[in-house]
Amino acid sequence: MRVFRGLAVTAAVLSTFALAAPAYAQNQNNASHEDNGIGIGVEGMITRSSIHADGVDDLFKSKTGSGFGLWIGGNKNGLIGFTGEFIYVIHNVDADGQSFKSRALEIPAVFHINVGSRSRNGIAGYGLVGPVFSINLKQTLDDVDVSDNFNGADIGIMGGAGIEIYRFGIEGRGNWGLRNISDNGDFNDSNAKQFTFELLGKFRFN
Repeated sequence: MRVFRGLAVTAAVLSTFALAAPAYAQNQNNASHEDNGIGIGVEGMITRSSIHADGVDDLFKSKTGSGFGLWIGGNKNGLIGFTGEFIYVIHNVDADGQSFKSRALEIPAVFHINVGSRSRNGIAGYGLVGPVFSINLKQTLDDVDVSDNFNGADIGIMGGAGIEIYRFGIEGRGNWGLRNISDNGDFNDSNAKQFTFELLGKFRFN
């Protein structure tokens, strides 16, 4: 069941990229290869995750996690751009004294509103907003696998801002999960949802 849910989420992501493809094609037709702002790069991040559940919020405390991945898009030389990312992320939460870890493939599909320099080597800022899809790979509680008690996928809303100087960028953003993280566990009746703050460092190859 977890695999089928993951495939469904992946299909949704591919559909989002397909919808964005015409815009990319138009950008590439209007700019030379040397000047277009569509980038490819890598990123690493630290995260602070928390779980909000009806009546039991005091059981959960935020802990620091990490992640790394690839990104493509941005359209730095235009006002509006689109970025897709593929990130392996580890969320950490203290659950009433126990260590809860969730490992996931996170796939943001966000729009950028760019300000500042249009040159790839200049200084520019941007705001971002869009959906984020997460395929949950494994959940553990004090190193015991409890994945069967949790949903195989989540959908959320991501919003934040960043700045890029030359090929380096710093970005801060929030990921608000919209689904109950559990479908068969202790949190099922508590409408438990996850929020994650992410602080990223990014590098553009081109």
